[in-house]
Amino acid sequence: MTLRPLVAAFGLLCAASTGLSLAQAPASSAPPNPFAGLIRFGGTVASSSGNSFVVHSQQGGDVTLTFPDKPNIMISGKGTVADLGAGKFVGCTAVKRADKLLHATECHIFPESMRGMGEGHNPMGPPNTTMTNGNVATMTNGQVESKSGGASATINVTYKGGQQSIQVGPDADITKIDAGTAAMVKPGVKVSGAAKPAATGPAQVVFLSITP
Repeated sequence: MTLRPLVAAFGLLCAASTGLSLAQAPASSAPPNPFAGLIRFGGTVASSSGNSFVVHSQQGGDVTLTFPDKPNIMISGKGTVADLGAGKFVGCTAVKRADKLLHATECHIFPESMRGMGEGHNPMGPPNTTMTNGNVATMTNGQVESKSGGASATINVTYKGGQQSIQVGPDADITKIDAGTAAMVKPGVKVSGAAKPAATGPAQVVFLSITP
C-alpha cells in the first residue's frame, strides 16, 4: 500500500485550510512536509467500536485511533486516462520537458466535495516540476506520443487566473479519490493516514485513506 495518493490528497486539504498551496514554496527549497508533528499509520483494521478503531500495522503491532466529529476520510483507487473527463477537478504533478510542454507524472481526480481546494499552478521542489489543481475544461484523446503505446490525452486545466495544457501519457500514475465515511472503517479494511498525538489516550485521526 502506497502513501503517494494520501500525501497528495492530504496536502491539498492542508492547502485549503491555510489558504496556501503546498507548491508555493520556492523551487529551490524542499516543499513543506504536511505530516510534520503527526503520526503516520498504515495497515488493516483489526477492530472498531464507536468512534475508535484499532489498526494492525504493516510493521507489526497494533495502534488505537479515534475519529474527530468531522473526519477527513477518502477512498483511493486506480484510475485511467479515460477518467480524466471534462468537468473533473484534478491535481496534476507535471514536468516540463525539452519540448517545452508539461507532461504529467501523476494526476489525482478529486470528488466534488474537494472542488476548488488548493486551486492554482505552482512550482514544486524538483527542477521543472509543477503542481496544477483545477478543472478539466477540455480533453483531447490520443495527442501524446508514447513508445509504450496505450491511452493518452491532452487536458486543458483551468483555475482562477489562468490555465495549463498538460500531456497525460499511459505512463502517468492516475488515482481516483472519493469521499468516505467512518462507517467504512471496519475490520479487514486496509487503511493509511496520519493522526495527531494526544496528551493522554489514543491519537486522533487527521486524515485517513481507504485502499481497496
